[in-house]
Amino acid sequence: MGENRDEKSQALVQAIDRRGGVARRKDLVALGFTTWDFHQGEAQGLLRAVARGHYALPHANPADIWLANHQARRTCLSKVADLGLWLLVEPRQTHVAAAHGRPVAGCLVHRVSGGQSMVNILRQCVQCGTQLEALVVLESAVVKKKCTIGRLRREFSGREDTAGRAIVAMIDPQSMSITETCGRYHLRQAGYNVQGQAFIKDAGHLDLLVEGVLGIETDGEKYHNTPEGWAEDLRRDTMYVLNGIWRLRIPAAVVLYHPELMLRWVEQALAMIRSK
Repeated sequence: MGENRDEKSQALVQAIDRRGGVARRKDLVALGFTTWDFHQGEAQGLLRAVARGHYALPHANPADIWLANHQARRTCLSKVADLGLWLLVEPRQTHVAAAHGRPVAGCLVHRVSGGQSMVNILRQCVQCGTQLEALVVLESAVVKKKCTIGRLRREFSGREDTAGRAIVAMIDPQSMSITETCGRYHLRQAGYNVQGQAFIKDAGHLDLLVEGVLGIETDGEKYHNTPEGWAEDLRRDTMYVLNGIWRLRIPAAVVLYHPELMLRWVEQALAMIRSK
């Protein structure tokens, strides 16, 4: 009996954790948890009531507890990181969902009643973000297998969904990182033919291949700044040369936040290639 009780308490903790550390009681009740479960969790010090109809874990973000006291919760671009999705930049204002629809200091309020699915949140990102910000979020949902392109096509099939359909059409499920997604977007907007994850014999896959002749690797320190990563990069550099592929290594920060510099380098490199 005690084991079952502990398992239920742990399941309750996991359910709250999946919601960012703070959850509405009504959402937890919809999952099958009872008043007894809440009492047991509080008695064990696993959770606490922090606002009317809200429970939080000990490590919960104080900002989320503050929002709970205003009967609001993070959503849209302010929620995607909790969902494990890519986020280009933190929004200037915290986006929150609130059934009351009233202003909340420092926040952009979405009037939302009831729970929200991931697709609901993706739709909000399309409405609030730039085309690139929304693409990053939607593409990561597909790449991480949290949503399918088919599901997104159905979701954005209405007359008012022109912007959403345009973003869905840009999604490449083979993308390996937010940097690759942003690089591909900026290059295509500049009019270049771009292939993601292009396979080169004996070298592996390039992040991006521009106009079929210029490879681009969008390097981040996490995967390249190690002895093993450095050795593999040197080997691949040799293979690219032997296969006649020019290549640029562009830091992730440049691709993400200074795309104009990336585009200038690409233009210069292509001019050199064409002059040969």
